[in-house]
Amino acid sequence: MNDAAHPSVERDRPEIHRPVPRVMIADDNPDHVAMTALLLKTEGYDVRGVPSGTTLLEQFTAFRPHVVILDIGMPDQTGYDVARSLRASSKGAVVLLIAITGHDTQADRWLSRRSGFDHHLAKPADPNTLTAIIRDYLAGNRPTA
Repeated sequence: MNDAAHPSVERDRPEIHRPVPRVMIADDNPDHVAMTALLLKTEGYDVRGVPSGTTLLEQFTAFRPHVVILDIGMPDQTGYDVARSLRASSKGAVVLLIAITGHDTQADRWLSRRSGFDHHLAKPADPNTLTAIIRDYLAGNRPTA
């Protein structure tokens, strides 16, 4: 029997196109941006790294990320300021916000939560933890406070 004459069910099934999840990373340390971007690109994400919170806010609407990763201690605007700005906008209210920072005291974690971050990870963040958080979020498992 010729396979071309009898297409399989798999070949007859329409292809499902899912958008590639987009992630923005803002950190004034270019090495951290590059390493995190490389990790997330290998996971299949569309990643844009920027050197500051101001640049992230300028490019946010055009890129439309699903996930934003922010450093807290940036010179132009803190990650807290950027998180508050994003949460105040209709488009930024629904993204996953992750702080990856060297600021990791109990007070820093409290400020992160209060500023609108969903997760607070200390540098260097465990790559498996970071990718698991993003995968869970994209699968519909939203953070619970």
